[in-house]
Amino acid sequence: MKINRSDFSRFHDYGTYIPKRIVYFGSETDIDGEENGVDYASAKKVIKNLLVLDAINHKMITLYINTPGGCWYQGMAIYDIIKNIKAPVKAMGIGQIMSMGTIILQACRYRYLLKNSTFMIHDGYEGTGGEAKTFEAWGDFSKKTRQNMYEIYLAQIKKKHSKFTLERVENLCNHDKIMSAKQAVQIGLADKIV
Repeated sequence: MKINRSDFSRFHDYGTYIPKRIVYFGSETDIDGEENGVDYASAKKVIKNLLVLDAINHKMITLYINTPGGCWYQGMAIYDIIKNIKAPVKAMGIGQIMSMGTIILQACRYRYLLKNSTFMIHDGYEGTGGEAKTFEAWGDFSKKTRQNMYEIYLAQIKKKHSKFTLERVENLCNHDKIMSAKQAVQIGLADKIV
């Protein structure tokens, strides 16, 4: 899809600076004043902006990430778009890169953190209830999504630490593992501090 310059205003969305190919992905607050992190609205905005920039040309896109995490499903939608667009994506982790935000970071070709960023990985939280068989089905599915998460982390860590195992990744995630930017780079979950 080709986009004319006259179409920019129609596609431009808050959080994207088209001339410099910058997309900002951060939390907003809901009507109760709570941070929403990765949710349907934020994923829709980021995906739309990545697709528009990719349609303009395939030059580098810089994605600034500042999020406490959020929904696995919406985060994986962003992850898959980053992996499948032609333009390479450079992530700049600022502030808090936590939970689902760390998975999104792993999709990017270049994974940079600012010096004072806080990085956190964990197994995540489930909020499913209801009828027993439905609860069991979601429990089984949750095991699969956690396995997928571990494999995403391991693929990146093994680039730096070839003997790292899936079991070690699982142990890292079994509680909130809070890291400085330097620690995240040392373990292999980010490339460098800028």
